[in-house]
Formats: sequence, structure tokens, C-alpha cells
Amino acid sequence: MVVVVIDVLDQRRPQPKINITQFQGHQAMNSHPTRPRIGVIGGGHLGRIHAKLLAINPDCEFIGVADPSEHSRDLVHSQLNLSTVPNYQAWAETLDAAIVAAPTFLHHEIGTWCLIHGIDVLMEKPIASSLREASKLVQLAQTNQRVLQVGHVERFNPAWMLAAKQLDFPSIRYVEAVREGTYTGRSTDIGIVLDLMIHDIDLILSAIDSPVEHVNAFGWSVLGEHEDFATANIRFKNGSVAQLRASRVSPVAKRHMQIYSEEGLTELDLAAGVVSTTFAVPDVANGKRQADQLSAELRSKVKDNLYVEWLNKQEYKAEPCNAIALEQNEFITAVTGNASVTVSGEHGYRALELATRILDEIDANKPARSVIPSAARFGQSKAA
Repeated sequence: MVVVVIDVLDQRRPQPKINITQFQGHQAMNSHPTRPRIGVIGGGHLGRIHAKLLAINPDCEFIGVADPSEHSRDLVHSQLNLSTVPNYQAWAETLDAAIVAAPTFLHHEIGTWCLIHGIDVLMEKPIASSLREASKLVQLAQTNQRVLQVGHVERFNPAWMLAAKQLDFPSIRYVEAVREGTYTGRSTDIGIVLDLMIHDIDLILSAIDSPVEHVNAFGWSVLGEHEDFATANIRFKNGSVAQLRASRVSPVAKRHMQIYSEEGLTELDLAAGVVSTTFAVPDVANGKRQADQLSAELRSKVKDNLYVEWLNKQEYKAEPCNAIALEQNEFITAVTGNASVTVSGEHGYRALELATRILDEIDANKPARSVIPSAARFGQSKAA
């Protein structure tokens, strides 16, 4: 495995210059016990999911949940019957590893404390609020030889894992990803790019091994300070293109991806765990039979047998699994010194870097007003 050392300038704007030096990947040299003591920092919705799974995992010793909010601690007690502390620093002498599910603006502060104290970290996405903070966390993990995993959990989505086994990544030419849902009231300290779109950013960067050459993006704030809808067009140096759309003001939840490669089309329903592939049959793929060379009468009939005589479409249902549990198990294995992680701090940095470029483009192309007009505008008569 190849990882990177990243040196980033302090400002977000102008775009930081990055010096990347490759070296052989490492794992924690001073590995923790075979049953590491793990705590969750952050008792919100996602933190409670992590805590519930860790509490029943036989491969670790679950310490508890740390959260300064009495309300959050009460929810952990009432819903999960698990122990809590108001301050994670109380665990300085008892913690081997931590899962950080706190608000994004606290990631750097908490991650720094953990890594300095020899505590391995699974940091929920995004890795940090800024590239400067992300770079410092990556470098700190390397310096202290600690595990830094980033919670881009869609890498463990069964549909993605199934598709990844079938796809020829170098032949990918176009990706279209849609990730939409309704407003939940969570993660309001960040916008939709860092909240949802960054999942697809990470997946695409893991599949297309080429530098990003151009980014164009638009986004709009509807319910608050941060963008609630965003779309981005990304062009890579190798010619591949990705089109992303994300929203948290959509009436319908959707997590879909279409991947066009030189082999054909692969479609993923990441919510349902379904993968479908569409390829031309052999004599159509090699050009021996072409629909546009048929007579008008025969061309009109192609649609009736399109997926029988011309295209081969197959659908696969991925074996259901708990993606967060798989992510945790990989973290525990890495903490004990037996493996590296799928999504390292360096991967988290790269996803944040592209997300930052998208946010910069959104700022540059920001409309004068919201694209969702008020109902009053539609209710006004001409006379009014």
C-alpha cells in the first residue's frame, strides 16, 4: 500500500500548494492489546450507533461515550444503557483507541489530543474543517506511528464492494452520482458538500487514479448558513469526468451511482444494495452488427429486443451487511497492529481537498438569492 506525506500551506484560499512524497505504508508499530480499550467521543446520532456496535463487539473492550452535553449523555443512558463521561480527557490513562463522532469543527482538537497521547483514531468524515487541520492530523499520526482512519463508510457498502470487484477502474470514463435526502437537523455545522457529497467524492477518488484538472460547481443555501443543495462537475487529467449532485432538501431519499467504463455501464443503488451491469453483446461490441445500418423498419424494432439481442443487462443483490460494523472491525484489527486501513488519513485529506475546491467554486458562482423562491411570489396576482 502507498500512502502520502502531505505538506499544506495554512490558508484555504488561495488553493494550497501540496508537496506529496510517496513512501511505503505503515501501521502502528507500538500496537495495542488484542482487545483494545475503545471509547466513542461524541454522543450524537452517529456516536450512539458506534457505541451500540462497539458494546457488543467481542474483539474490543468498550469504555463508554464522552460528551459534554448532559442531554446527549442522558440519551446514551436511556437508549443504550451505556456509561458516559462529560470529558474525554478523563480517559487519558485508560484508552487505547477512540472513534470520534463529534462535530466537524472539533475534529482537529480531539484528534490532536488523542494522537499525542498514543491513542489510535477513527475520525468520522470529513477528517477536519480545513486542509491545514487535516494535514496536521495526518502528519501527527505518522510522527506518533498511530492509526488514523477516516469514516468514509460507503467504502464498506456491500453494493460498492460488489461493484468494485467487477469494475475495471482504469477504464472508467464517466461517473454520475446522486445523493439526496430530506432535512434531518443533524450536521448543521457543515453544508451538504462536507456532509453528503464527500461520500461520493471519496468513492470516485478511490476509483479514478488521476489528478483533478478542473472543477465547476454550484450550490445554494435554503434553510441556513451552509449550502443545502450542490452540484459539481469534475474533470480528471486522464479525461474521465464525474458529475455529482447532493441535497438535504429533497422529498425523496436517493443514493445512486452510474459508472460508464469502456466495458459498459454499472449502476449502483447504494441504499438498496443492488448493482446492475449493462454490456453490449459480443457482435455488437466488436462492431459486426450496428443498429444504424439497418433499414428504417428494422431499426424501429430494435427497442423491442434491445436487452435481448443487443444489450446484456444483469442485476445483482449484494449480501447485506452492517457497513459501520465492518469499518469498526477493520479499525480494531489495525489498532492491534495486524493490518492497515482502507480509508487512511491521507485518503480523508484527498477527499477534503476536492471538497474544498468544490466549495470554492460554489462561493465563486453563488447566486444573488436562493433558487427556491418564496410561496408568496407564486400567490401574487398581476393586479398586486
